Amino acid sequence: MNIAIMSDSHDNWNNLKKAVETANKENCKYLLFAGDLIAPTGVSILEAFDGKVKYVWGNNEAEKMGITRKLDASKNIELCGNSYEETIDGIKIFMNHYPRFSELATKSGEFDLCVHGHTHDYRQETIGSTILVNPGEVHGYSSGEATFIIFDTADKSVRKISI
Repeated sequence: MNIAIMSDSHDNWNNLKKAVETANKENCKYLLFAGDLIAPTGVSILEAFDGKVKYVWGNNEAEKMGITRKLDASKNIELCGNSYEETIDGIKIFMNHYPRFSELATKSGEFDLCVHGHTHDYRQETIGSTILVNPGEVHGYSSGEATFIIFDTADKSVRKISI
């Protein structure tokens, strides 16, 4: 099963739309969003994803009340608060916007996949048997490259997607 992993769209709705469209074309069943959507407009774009979306808060959610209202009304997006933990297709997943929390979860050895955003830098490493990733930034302003990840639960592979 394919899982799309995204973070840090920072109001770049065109890139977010392209990322969601790509995730749909790649037959992703879940989309994990690791924070910094920024505004409620992005919720409508995430709702275009064909599967389930799991969303954690970032540090730059400028309109948290508006985002919360739209997420509460959404049929396919779940607001998970600051952290998300769940097993999907046999893969135990942890997600938080901040690297430190995801690094600690990785070092615990309790998870198969740990996700963070925040730094805007793509990251993929294995610590013990846990894969730690940062999908980079959907907005593409800081690094000059807009990216997200597709994670395949069957072989635990990570594929970096440029938008």
